[in-house]
Amino acid sequence: MKWEPAGKNAPGGKRGKKNRLLIAVAVIAVIAIIGRIASCGGGGGGGNATEKLEWPTTGLATVLPKPNSDKGEVVIDNDDMFDANIDGWAKSDYDAYVEQCKERGFTIEASDGGSTYEAFLDDGHHLRLMFYDGMEQMDITLEAPIELGTITWPTAGAAALVPAPTSTTGKINSDSSTHFSASVGETGPEAYSSYVEACIAAGFNVDYNRGDDSFTADNAAGAHVSVRYEGFSVMSVSVDAPEASAEQAEQPVETPAEPEALAPTDGAPAAPSETTAETTGTTSDFRAMVDEYEAFMNSYCDFMETYSSDSGNVVSMAIDYASMMAQYGDWATKIDAVDESALSAEDNQYFIDAQTRINQRLWSIGLSE
Repeated sequence: MKWEPAGKNAPGGKRGKKNRLLIAVAVIAVIAIIGRIASCGGGGGGGNATEKLEWPTTGLATVLPKPNSDKGEVVIDNDDMFDANIDGWAKSDYDAYVEQCKERGFTIEASDGGSTYEAFLDDGHHLRLMFYDGMEQMDITLEAPIELGTITWPTAGAAALVPAPTSTTGKINSDSSTHFSASVGETGPEAYSSYVEACIAAGFNVDYNRGDDSFTADNAAGAHVSVRYEGFSVMSVSVDAPEASAEQAEQPVETPAEPEALAPTDGAPAAPSETTAETTGTTSDFRAMVDEYEAFMNSYCDFMETYSSDSGNVVSMAIDYASMMAQYGDWATKIDAVDESALSAEDNQYFIDAQTRINQRLWSIGLSE
């Protein structure tokens, strides 16, 4: 049975908050290039939002300065994350808001890219601001601090494939024979670099990609590790077991034959027992869908980066962009329809990890502008 995303009105369905953030961030990036193409063709930028901004008076929004605007939309507002779009702003409005955020204390590990600003509060709140001049729009994202405790690194399953970090402060998000994910606290940039070196020494040196704050690699057996310095002395570690091991772990357990005494006495054949083949197929198809989506978004980001370095070629790129937008619309519908409450814990974490990587890549586009 092929995996299919749950419908928006599926009984008991829960639309994942991380789904909406992914779509919101990606849509911002999509619209940005439209504004640039339009301005190059003489159409001009400028926002034309009709939404009236209702700034929350409770929750994470109260940690932030209230924007001096009544145009925009609150996309996400829950205990873990707040995301809003502010419309009809000039660059001077954005710059003033950045200063207000600094006055609120968002100055730790600050990164200012001119049209982007990222920083932490001293309690771990994580702020990202992104301004799109051609649209006169700003995106605000605030994440609540990660709740960390004392952890014991597993000695079995996917976690055992990589070295245990020196810090025992963190949060284990997922732990199984096929997938492991954790946030590790008390791990600054130097400790992050040391851990990457430990992973390389442990054999994760195949098809590797190493940056200042991220590292991905496979080992000879096909296991995959992703390590990232998230900021505020927090490192994320994600491990996937080799595909062969994962397939073995997903094989349904055969049901033992019933004792002879319990067999039917009328000679009628017993009804076939149900297996978990359908569930296994669902898991495999779902992860394949997530992988395909991540690959598409990476190609989309590649396109955006090419545009940034070759803005004089906008008109010819517009043809390719139209085709990409059609694909993006299809993917946005599929991803936005995922019912996270219907996923296993392992599949949900697999989904979250992919979304995190995609969001990080999207943010990197903003930082390069």
